[in-house]
Amino acid sequence: MTPDPIKFLCLLEELETSCKLLKAGLGGLQEIDMGNDFYHLPHQLMASGFERFMKCYIALVYEGRNCSYPDVKYMKQLGHDLEALIKKICTDFYGGKTRPFVQKDLDFIMTDPIFQECIRILSLFGRKGRYYNLDVVAGGTDNPINPEEEWECLEARIEDGTPFLDDPESLYRDYYPRVHSQLIAKLERFIRAIARQFTIGGHADQHGRLQQTSAVYREFLMLSDEQLGTIDYRRSARIRQQEQENWIKRSEQEIFNGKWPTRTVTKAGFGEEWPFRTNRVIVECQENQFCIVNIDGYDFALNGAAQSRFKMPFPHDAGLAVLGKSVGPFIDMAFALRK
Repeated sequence: MTPDPIKFLCLLEELETSCKLLKAGLGGLQEIDMGNDFYHLPHQLMASGFERFMKCYIALVYEGRNCSYPDVKYMKQLGHDLEALIKKICTDFYGGKTRPFVQKDLDFIMTDPIFQECIRILSLFGRKGRYYNLDVVAGGTDNPINPEEEWECLEARIEDGTPFLDDPESLYRDYYPRVHSQLIAKLERFIRAIARQFTIGGHADQHGRLQQTSAVYREFLMLSDEQLGTIDYRRSARIRQQEQENWIKRSEQEIFNGKWPTRTVTKAGFGEEWPFRTNRVIVECQENQFCIVNIDGYDFALNGAAQSRFKMPFPHDAGLAVLGKSVGPFIDMAFALRK
């Protein structure tokens, strides 16, 4: 019996919605810093996105096995507990384990403490924490869960932010991006693991539904291990890139013929922690205090002094540097050019 095409189209739309929610949630997490502590938004987006993603995946595998989609009773029994959904997938819906990298991903899902803590907090948020403040006001009998505090504790497990409290610029530029990069890498790896199940999970797929829908998560499916935690999902970065006509543009000839000292730096000569999304940049120090980097012909601020003086965007904010990779060494290079 051929499944109802209307149901398939609804499932496809739900899967696309889950992907958009997850990308928006990851982007929202990347926007968090000392000036923006609105964790509620990324938590809301990610909790909903993960629940929809896993339920869509279960429904597709179920259809491949039974030639029909799960009924209302079955779907309701899945509930809203992300931890329980992951356990069900790992127990009943995870295939292809003869492939070593698939088994390795399963081991990660089942044992990685940071990933499991991420999911625990998001699951608590979805089930209990969304209305934490109202629960406190109403004097609920259950112990209220504050997802924001729980997530900040998780961030502190990744790296202690206390040493950065007296250095707001480094806190903004290095600490938050580095911590969130590590957390996002864990979440991306889980998304990639489930996306792989659409194509190499070895599931029955009589009507080709898993293959047809695998394209929705292709961006995650194609992530290499090296790319995990490096993708920029922020809406603000896309907006800044659309404002490129307002960026300061200078040719290399203009820079080298100018009056300020410069240094050309390449990815090959720098090493693994290269932060930029291009392989070559020019570092410059103006007036012994303004640190600037030229990327593909455009000037960007390396320190707050340059950003304030020239109204240049930071390379991270413009999406031209990898979040979690520090430009601190390039500030040092710029200052080393001072006469």
